Amino acid sequence: MRRSIDFGPRGRLWMRWRTFVVSKSEKHVKAEPSGRQPAGRVDAEEAAGASREAPGIGRGVTLVGVVGTIDRGGGAEKAYWNISSGLRDQLGFDLVQVSQLQPSEPLADDRESHVLRPVGKRGFLGLQQVFALRRVLRRVKRPAIVLPFQLNTNILTTVANALLPAELRLAVVVNDRANIRTKTTPTLERGLGWAIRVFLVRLMAAWSYRRARMIVCNSQANAEQVRAFVGVPNSKVVAIPNPLDVREIQHRFPARDRSSLADPSAPVIAGHGRLFYGKGWETLIQALALVHREFPGARLRILGRGVQLPELEAVAEAAGVRGHCDFEGFTPDPFPALESADVYVLASRSEGMPNSLLEAIALGLPCVSTDCPTGPAEILGRDETIGRLVPVDGTNEMAAAILELLNNGETRNSLGQAARRRAEDFRLQACLDAYAEVLADCIPGASEGLGG
Repeated sequence: MRRSIDFGPRGRLWMRWRTFVVSKSEKHVKAEPSGRQPAGRVDAEEAAGASREAPGIGRGVTLVGVVGTIDRGGGAEKAYWNISSGLRDQLGFDLVQVSQLQPSEPLADDRESHVLRPVGKRGFLGLQQVFALRRVLRRVKRPAIVLPFQLNTNILTTVANALLPAELRLAVVVNDRANIRTKTTPTLERGLGWAIRVFLVRLMAAWSYRRARMIVCNSQANAEQVRAFVGVPNSKVVAIPNPLDVREIQHRFPARDRSSLADPSAPVIAGHGRLFYGKGWETLIQALALVHREFPGARLRILGRGVQLPELEAVAEAAGVRGHCDFEGFTPDPFPALESADVYVLASRSEGMPNSLLEAIALGLPCVSTDCPTGPAEILGRDETIGRLVPVDGTNEMAAAILELLNNGETRNSLGQAARRRAEDFRLQACLDAYAEVLADCIPGASEGLGG
């Protein structure tokens, strides 16, 4: 049960709306029997009714969003932009934007913006950013709530907030967007210095998360890991999946029959995301080499950029498929190149709730994904009606799943149609409804968080 708090007139308005929505609220913290994560589906009529019942629930409240970078190239950045914009536009919060790094291009809207580390400036152990954020938090118009995204900014924000005088501290709602166990487990693979750094991050993350008012995770599996990692009551940790602009995507790309390959002699396998070790691209490239035994013209289309590009090119060369791997770089609109593919593959070793896979199912692509922690199983389920799950680093299993889809048009079409329907569960409105409930419990007037 949530805390029962009298928020005054605004809170009573919220509670009237909450009687409509709260009956569905448990959906975003429980998994379905199939293993899929329900995103709290709210249809158009319900969303419109909720909006009319409680207009501007955040009116007069400042929402301070803190991210590493506001550039929307990564999954967490896309999720943050959509969530923060929705909370401002639909619920009336006054949005103040804080990013650690200078955006590479001007913001797409007129939100108030602060940069903690201007280009060319570095501080000792990040202290410059801590005190810069402390100044922002001290000066923002009250009442206010702070909404940091991702592990590093969660720690940064909690430290900066703790350095304020007690009477000026704000409610902090941290957002964990990756796999907390992977991010905070020290190993010696990258050297002793790296292991020490991760160990210190682990200590700081546990301290920070205990001080937070609420912890939002983007998958149920990660929420369970966070509860165990931090040791806080279940009611303090909620799972709210990443939002997806399903209607926009599916309006641009209507459903189509996928029972025939676009080019049977050269079927296209696609994936998109950053090029780094955690995404498992080398496994997919090696799987392509196995697929070539049956489909020698098959091509792999990879959209994204990152430090691993030279290494991946070398892997493709060694596997004998360099001429069939198209590294197309980053594009702000990857959907046309993805939708025209025959099969989509996510090869990640670890995720939070992968936006890339959500976008693929919205496009109606038949999908193969690693069963990595965390996210893919909650999207595709384990009953094989929406997609195929294979072991992490399972080159043979990945190739077999790809071949199954390339060889069976009826299966491709069936999975693609089911994927489009599943995408409806991750609509932006459902995500905003869930965030509205969390933020309402943080409107000033509530007691301070559990940590001290």
